[in-house]
This record gives sequence, C-alpha cells and structure tokens, in this order.
Amino acid sequence: MMERFKRLFRPFFDKKKKSASASGYSYTLPGRPLEKSRKGLCFVSLIVLLVVTLGWMMFFQPFSLQSLQDIAGLVKRPAGMSKAIDQKELVSESSPEQRDRPILRGTIYDRNMEEMSVSYRLFSLLVQPAELSNRDLVAEQLALILGAEKQGILQRLQHTDGIIELADNLEIRQVEEVEELHLPGIHCQPVEVRYYPDHAVAGQLLGFVSGNAGLSGVEALYDAVLEPGEFRQVNIPAVNFSGHNALGKTVADIVLTIDMALQRQLDHALEEYRKRKGASAGSAIAIDPNSGRILAMVSQPGFDPNYFWQTDEQKAHRALFAPHYDKELLRPLLIQAAATLELGMDRRVLPVTVSVPDYGLSEDVLQEYWLGLDLGRPMPDFLPVSSGKGGTSSEDIDTADRAELLSPVQMIYGVATLLNSGQRVAPWFLNGLYDYTEEHFFLRDFTVSPRERILSPVQGIRLRREMLDDSLSSDEGGFLFADIDSTVSQQNGLSVHHIQDLLLAAVPREQPDVLLLLTVDYGTLAPYPPEVESRDLDGLRGLGRKLLPIL
Repeated sequence: MMERFKRLFRPFFDKKKKSASASGYSYTLPGRPLEKSRKGLCFVSLIVLLVVTLGWMMFFQPFSLQSLQDIAGLVKRPAGMSKAIDQKELVSESSPEQRDRPILRGTIYDRNMEEMSVSYRLFSLLVQPAELSNRDLVAEQLALILGAEKQGILQRLQHTDGIIELADNLEIRQVEEVEELHLPGIHCQPVEVRYYPDHAVAGQLLGFVSGNAGLSGVEALYDAVLEPGEFRQVNIPAVNFSGHNALGKTVADIVLTIDMALQRQLDHALEEYRKRKGASAGSAIAIDPNSGRILAMVSQPGFDPNYFWQTDEQKAHRALFAPHYDKELLRPLLIQAAATLELGMDRRVLPVTVSVPDYGLSEDVLQEYWLGLDLGRPMPDFLPVSSGKGGTSSEDIDTADRAELLSPVQMIYGVATLLNSGQRVAPWFLNGLYDYTEEHFFLRDFTVSPRERILSPVQGIRLRREMLDDSLSSDEGGFLFADIDSTVSQQNGLSVHHIQDLLLAAVPREQPDVLLLLTVDYGTLAPYPPEVESRDLDGLRGLGRKLLPIL
C-alpha cells in the first residue's frame, strides 16, 4: 500500500525536493517562515494517506472489527506525529529568527521575476548599560561578534542612563551569537529594511518607502497591496480578482511589465550620451505602441530610493512628466502624417527633399491635424510623487507657453498613435499580483484600459506604412527619427532657454511592437558647450542605430 502511495505522489515530492536543493540551500522569502509550510504539507500528506488507505481497505478487504482497529491505529499515528511537529514548531519559534518575526512588505518584481524592490529583516543591538555587571567583559565579547574595536564599544557602554543603540543591520548569525551570551540588558530588535538592488535605475518609477508606508511611485500607488493585510479591488482595479472579495490576508507581491535588463541598458546609454554632450537632463521611455504597456522608464539626473532624503526626487519626476519639450520637435512627423491623410489612398507622398515646403500645407491645416491626431493630449501623472523638496514644476510655466510644450510621456503616446494604425493607447505597467494565502497569481484585467480608435482602419494602416517607409526616418534595423530644436519658455516671469534633442526608434520596422523615445535637455541656449557640435543629427541617429539591436 505504501509503495502505491509513493508512486502516486513521487513527482510532487521530487519537485519540492529539487526546488529546495537546486542552489544548495533552502531559500525562505522574507517574512514567510518555512516551518509553517512544512507543517501544512505534512498534515495534508497524512490526510491523503489516511483517505487512500481507508478506500483501499474498504474496496479490497471485507469490513470487519480488525479493519476498525487498523483504522484506529492510523488515526493514532498522525496524532502523535502532529504532536511532534507542534513541539518542533515551539522550538523553532523560540529561535531569534522566528520569535516576533514580522510579515514583511510585499516584493516588486519586473516582467522576468527579477527583484526591483524587496524587504529584509535586520536587527538593531540595544543595550541598557546600567544592567551590565562587567562592562569590560561585555565589550570584549561583543567586539568579537560585531567585528568592532573593544575600546570603542567600552566607551559607549560608560553611559549609564537609558538605552543605547550599539549597532544596526545585524545578520541573524550575529543575533544568535549575542543571545547565546545570555547577557542582561542586551536586546536584539528586529527592523524591516526596504532595499532597491538597482539603486537609481528605475528609481523614479519605484518611488520609496518611509515609516512602513509608500510615499511615491509604485510604492505609493500600490501601498495598500504591498503592505501586509487584506485589500480589495478598489485598491488595484487593473487586476482581475477572479471572484474574490478581498486578497492579501497575509502578504502579496506585484509583478510589473518593466524589463530591468532593457532599463539598465537605456539608463547607461542615456547617461553616456548626456555626459558626452554636456546636457543637464534627459529621459528614455520604451513602450509597446500597440497596447501601451511600459517596458522601461528612465529619468536623469537619477533618483536613488535607498537614499531618498539625499536626492531630488521631484527633479527626476519632472524629467518624465513636466511639459518642457517644444512640440516643434514633432513637427516633421506631423507634416508627414498630415500630407499622407490629405492625399488619401491614391497618391504616394513625395520625399521631403523634392516636395514643396511643408507639402504646401498651411499652418491652419497642420493645427487641425495636430488636434485630430490628438498628439498634444494631456497625459495624467500616473505616478504619485512626495511633497518634499521644492523646485520649478510644470505649474510654474506660463499658460501661453504650456500649450506649446510637451512632456516625454505625452510625446511617446502621441507618436504611438501614428505607428500603431491610428489607435490611442494608455500607459500601464502592472502585469498582476501573487497572493501567498491563495497561492495563486492574479492576472491583469485588460478591459480596464481599452484602446481608442483615432483613425479609421484604412487610414491608420496607410499612415503607418507611409511613415515607416520614409527614407529619412528608416533604417535597416527599424524605424529611426531624430530632431533638434531651440526653444524659449517663460517660467516665473523669466525667459528660460533650452536646446533639446529628440530620438525615436521602433522595431520591427514593418509593424513595431517596441517604441523608444529618448529626450535630452541641455538647459541652455547657444553657444553650445565647447565639445558639442551644432545640430549634431548624425550623432543622434548614430545613438539610435546602437539602440535598435537592444530593443
């Protein structure tokens, strides 16, 4: 009977064994004790064994008093095993790793399940010197554990009033060694630490946590989901709850559409180009132009959420969402789109080099197409930002100038309409969430972000093909467009001069499913920095050719 049971459930146990030993150690997610899951597994296995055995006895053997005695024996054995497990659990809970262990904040993953934001449990060493009988001996013992100088510790132990924090960020190994000393007046206090492995890469998107609360970015947007405890669909409407009224009874993780490998490469490429050109700020956004999902979002100067109090988070935020790029940067694309739609299906648009200026289209006609294609549609600031540091914001720009300026987020979703056959898409970056209580991944509900058709299907397809085939904005590896512009805006009554670069790249060229927008703001007007060539379009296109294979 036992052999039949082993054969039936061997694949399940082999899988668990393989996952636990694949890397040479058993990994426990922060705040999710492994012992409880083992206890539950043992209990379920015993119940399954009891039911299978009972069914076998009733089917193959006559039901008798002996059968009842056998069943009673089976019932006694699980009870004894359960008692042993409870004793093991009690011993485990007395260890420093399990005692008072909090359930930590949920983890944020990228599309490939790479950690973008994670919580760890560290410890602070608190000492009440008045309770120490031999400070010299205590200082010597703690110096060995902490890897610190004995005299420095002894000097701090001379203070007899109150409690002092002797050390922080202790590992569990150090905590166990401290508690093995059984010294009075010494206590190891657990502390939850939020860590961002890639620092400023995707920092503006993630935001930061302070006092166990998300205060900006994704951390603030989904704070109710990431914090331990139940949440409802109103807290995360983009996810299909599959009939559940609430989720997250213990903890939940969220998975974004961001690709951290692409994020790092774009961050590096933008930083290298910006420093080489002497530009003060820049941004890079990669999206799927057909659905609107965000694949990467870079703003520079960067923002490191690990040290949020040392950096200007609002400045990084404005690099993406503030309208400070001149819409004239998109004028060549607007003219080509307007000429394509004006000519209709029967005639092909002439190359720019042999056509009359602006294809003979008046400013009034171009403005009509600007509005009809909705290229300047206001884009909601979908990432919360903390109200900390000051600085010039989009509200400081005069109303007359604001209509002529666009944010990088506005621009890329406007261009997406030109390249995806005339559909207006909205930004989103949430794939779904994993609920540890339900042990289930809840996917995104795509009905919450429907696409809006701006052009008829025939017009949209014609426009996409015409723009992607243009000789000045095409490359063997995909679609490329570059432009440079000088602009002056009024901010707080003062004239602010800018030189701005714009790069667009999309792959594959026939029907793009990745669209990149890269912007650079020099923060000055001519003369350029000494090392920068005036209107270096070739250098900008060269950067685009390097990025096409990455996309």
